[in-house]
Amino acid sequence: MAAPFLSSPLQITSTSPILFTKVTPTNQIQFNQRTTSTCTSNKLRLLRRSAAAGTAVTDQTEGGEEVLINPTPEEEKREEVVDYDWTEEWYPLYLTRDVPDDSPLGLTVFDRQIVLYRDGEGTLRCYEDRCPHRLAKLSEGQLIDGRLECLYHGWQFEGNGKCVKIPQLPASAKIPKVACVKTYEVKDSQGVVWVWMSTKTPPDPEKLPWFENFARPGFYDISGVHELPHRMQLE
Repeated sequence: MAAPFLSSPLQITSTSPILFTKVTPTNQIQFNQRTTSTCTSNKLRLLRRSAAAGTAVTDQTEGGEEVLINPTPEEEKREEVVDYDWTEEWYPLYLTRDVPDDSPLGLTVFDRQIVLYRDGEGTLRCYEDRCPHRLAKLSEGQLIDGRLECLYHGWQFEGNGKCVKIPQLPASAKIPKVACVKTYEVKDSQGVVWVWMSTKTPPDPEKLPWFENFARPGFYDISGVHELPHRMQLE
C-alpha cells in the first residue's frame, strides 16, 4: 500500500520520538560578543582555553556544549608576541667593485651610521662611524698604510677595530684597550657587500641572501653612478 503524499517537508506523528536537551530554567545564560555572564547558579562553569578569536569554551558540567566567544581587550594584549631583532639580518651596503681603495666610505643602515673601507690587503672592514675619542666621523678621515685615521686627532684603527696609534701619547706609553671602535661583520657575496648589524649575535651564514640569476653563467650587470648638478641655497 502506497504511503500518502504530504507537501510538508516534516512529518510529526504521535509515534515520532522527539528529543530535547535538558535545560534548567534557573540557569539563564546571556552571551554577547565580548562577555559571558551567568546568574547565581554555579552549575555551568565556562573556561577560556586561549585568547584566540573564535575560541571554543566548554561547559564543564554534564552534557555541556561548546560556545564560541571572542577575547577581551586585556587578553589580546597578553597574546604572545614573537620577538624580532632587526639587527640579526644581512643588509646590502654597496657594489663590491665600487668600494674605493684609497678612502673610507660613510654609509647608513636605518639609524646606524657606519664606515666601510679596504685595508692594506684589500680586505673589507666596517666600523661604527665615530671615533671613540671625541666621536668624530671616521668616514671623514683618511687611509694611511691600510689603517683608518680619524681626521680630528689622528687616532688610527685597523683590523678588528683596534687602536694602533695615538699621536698624543708618548712613544713608550701603552694604548688602552678601551680605545677601540665598534666593528660590524661584512661579506662579499655575488658582487654585493653585505653587513651583519648585530654586535651581540654571531653572523648567521644561512641568512645571507642568494640570487639565482646572479649565479647563472654569463650573467653580468650594468650599473653606474652619475653626478647630477644641483644648487643649495641657505638663508
